[in-house]
Amino acid sequence: MSGLGKLLPSLRPESPDLLHLDFLRLLASYGIVLVHFRTNLLSPFAGREAIARNLDSFALCVDLFFVISGFVISWVYRDRIDGLGSYGRFLRKRVARLVPLHWATLLFFVLAWAAGTAVGASFDRAEKYDFDCLVPNLLMIHAWGVCGGPSFNSVSWSISAEMAMYAAFPLLFWAATRSVTGFALFFAALVAALYLFSGDQFWAERTYNLGVLRAFPGFCFGILLYRHRDRLARIAGARWWLAAAMVLFGAAAIAGTGKPWLLPLAYLIPLLGVAADMQGRVGPLVRSLAPGGRLTYSIYMLHPVVQSVFIVLIGRKLLALDGMGLTVWTLLAFPLVAVVGYLSLFLFEEPARRLMSGTSRRPSVDARGERISI
Repeated sequence: MSGLGKLLPSLRPESPDLLHLDFLRLLASYGIVLVHFRTNLLSPFAGREAIARNLDSFALCVDLFFVISGFVISWVYRDRIDGLGSYGRFLRKRVARLVPLHWATLLFFVLAWAAGTAVGASFDRAEKYDFDCLVPNLLMIHAWGVCGGPSFNSVSWSISAEMAMYAAFPLLFWAATRSVTGFALFFAALVAALYLFSGDQFWAERTYNLGVLRAFPGFCFGILLYRHRDRLARIAGARWWLAAAMVLFGAAAIAGTGKPWLLPLAYLIPLLGVAADMQGRVGPLVRSLAPGGRLTYSIYMLHPVVQSVFIVLIGRKLLALDGMGLTVWTLLAFPLVAVVGYLSLFLFEEPARRLMSGTSRRPSVDARGERISI
């Protein structure tokens, strides 16, 4: 058992200082899982189409991730990038964190297409197997407006957008340091312009079609939260306000509140999470669930694989489940996603990350350790 314990260690928080943000990351990742599992989950219920439309608002959890990412990267790298050499090392570590699982899930969907085509199987979403977008996926630029639709592991658009934010981080952080007021005014003007000139599609609904534009305001807001973290620490009862904001967001989303109205609340939640973390008061629920924040990226990237294999292939096609049977089967997929994510983290992602980043041992649990918000 000791050997297995070393291979599959217990989950521990990556930092003792940001437990509320880790807690938010875990909950937000399951918000995205809910969005993608909802059709099968709601199979036997009357009015399921209307309920499914409302639950789509939980897709704004991705925007919460972008805010947390801006804060966390600022927290970790605030004084670590001082030239081209350190910038290159920073990007190498970011690539090492994102690329292995991204490429692995991309390979899964390529092989799934090949196997399905060989046996003449039908695909629920055949349009996502767009091989014109294979190279952009490999290069992680498929959220930059170069693809004609969602492709392969379609949730990975946000990873493409994240990489663009990482590339721009030193410049953005420098600008926020040079004039935090000017940076705040820039952010406010940007969001106002996006609201006014979204066109036919609200800007926080973009994914493959310039999803990088969607990520930019959230990432900038995260940097602003870092710059104002001491002021945020003065918000009395921040962790209780955070709980209230989360309940309000969930209730408003279920009630069908439009995304333009919900997005400010999605930005407010990480603000209150930062405030709660800066105060250092942590309740038992947050403390117990915060270690699960380490699984966020794994859950996010692997839940489409679980959906394809466990829900669609096994549940719907092999077992011919429908109605309440399909609902129960889909409910089982929620904890399964965490199990698969845990195994992926320790057996694949961390070893691959150490190999690609040039480190030979597991990173220590440290407030300044390597972190990722998604």
